[in-house]
Amino acid sequence: MTIRPARGLIALALACAALASAGAQDPRIGTRLDAPTRAAIFALVDSARAQGLPVEPLMEKVYEGMGKGADGPRIVAAVRSLTIEMASAHRALGTVATADEIKAAASAMHAGVPAVELGKMKKESKLRRSLTLPFTVLADIVSRGVPVETAANAIRSLVGAGARDADINKFQRNVSVDIEQGALPAAAARPSP
Repeated sequence: MTIRPARGLIALALACAALASAGAQDPRIGTRLDAPTRAAIFALVDSARAQGLPVEPLMEKVYEGMGKGADGPRIVAAVRSLTIEMASAHRALGTVATADEIKAAASAMHAGVPAVELGKMKKESKLRRSLTLPFTVLADIVSRGVPVETAANAIRSLVGAGARDADINKFQRNVSVDIEQGALPAAAARPSP
């Protein structure tokens, strides 16, 4: 007579081994999150790593959620959403995109900028410069209410004209100040005549 271990025991043993491995992946999480949350997070991180995506932004999202006292399912949902946005950004930008560009592009997508728009900007830049700051500024001004098309055209114009990071930062500050002083967001992002 052959004795077979119950399937449930095997599944439990595999889950425990996976959690032990996941815990070893990032000791900062330790036992601050429950086992199912840790398992889900590390599965997402492993999947992102396998896709060639940067994983540090995902872990930053975990720490942000933990710092805000968010529950496990909410943290997992935020990490899953960021993973999807970064995967879409990576596809749109291509293999030449840096980890910082992917993270900034995902932020822009989260603000409402279509991935295809970001891909066009990357292609138009002809790899002359990093688009991390332009994507970050794009995300910021769209989140302040500037219509996506207006914001994208403004950033594309700056990048196409060879604007330095200081120029792009100045543009961002000016848009922010104008909006705070009551200008319509679309008007605040249009170039001065």
